[in-house]
Amino acid sequence: MNKIMEDISKWPIEKREEYIKKVFEERMGRPLDLENPKTFSEMIQWVKLYYRDPAMTRCVDKVTFKNYIKEKLGEGYTAKLYEVWESAEEVDLKNIPKRCVIKSNCSSDGFNILLVPDKSKVDFTKEEKDIKENWFDRLKLHTNSFASYYYGVQPKVYVEEYLKEAEDSPDDYDIFCFHGEPKFIYVKTAHFNNGINTEGYPVSFYTTDWKYMNVKYREFPSIADLKRPPHLSEMLEISRKLSKEFPFVRVDFFENGGKLYIAEFSFAPWAGLRPYEPETMDYEMGKWLDIVHTAKEEYVNKD
Repeated sequence: MNKIMEDISKWPIEKREEYIKKVFEERMGRPLDLENPKTFSEMIQWVKLYYRDPAMTRCVDKVTFKNYIKEKLGEGYTAKLYEVWESAEEVDLKNIPKRCVIKSNCSSDGFNILLVPDKSKVDFTKEEKDIKENWFDRLKLHTNSFASYYYGVQPKVYVEEYLKEAEDSPDDYDIFCFHGEPKFIYVKTAHFNNGINTEGYPVSFYTTDWKYMNVKYREFPSIADLKRPPHLSEMLEISRKLSKEFPFVRVDFFENGGKLYIAEFSFAPWAGLRPYEPETMDYEMGKWLDIVHTAKEEYVNKD
């Protein structure tokens, strides 16, 4: 999570550019070229700074995202929504279902998630205090990041159904789609522990016809013999349908009770700040995206 406790959205663009260039060089080991980006990671920084598609804002809000998926695919592809709190004053844990999950609409990586497998064991005073003090503070959420498409998101907290098998599931399937075409899949294995991301879990790259790719993130192990997911064809078909409106989006899936669910969209996986091995993969993905020449002009804002 971002630890800058100033409102980044109020920074002049020159300050945001300067800061993100510094962070990019520290993380990626090379300078960031925003004028003529060539790698996927560079283009993700360009998108974060300059690209403001209202549909992206709608989709990174995990509450309005559910309605977006319903409009595109129909019912049943996301966990059921029980309640939405739009302010700290509305929060009331005493009236939540016996089993549920409570989440922020604009956090990720296991932050601001409360699993409730048994309501009788919840410390209402402690949890309500944390939610009210921290989960609506836009300076502590993705609303205070360098991704400008988050700036229009109103922080909310929502209650959804508890999918036990999903919490225990060893794998998430994340499909990288470029201009409406799925190019490859990466699988996150056993990456949650009680709703929180573990450290050093495997991230394994596979082609869309389920062949292992000799590609990895530098910091993560990889598994070469993962079982082909039973819903692979359906995942690819859905990804094509959902991604065609965006230059790039990662569509994330998981399975529960033999059924396919969509978890979320990501327009900037790992914030575009994870080195690939081999580095040539980053350049190849840049050829697939080429955002500077294909971006819709009405969504580009460099002010």
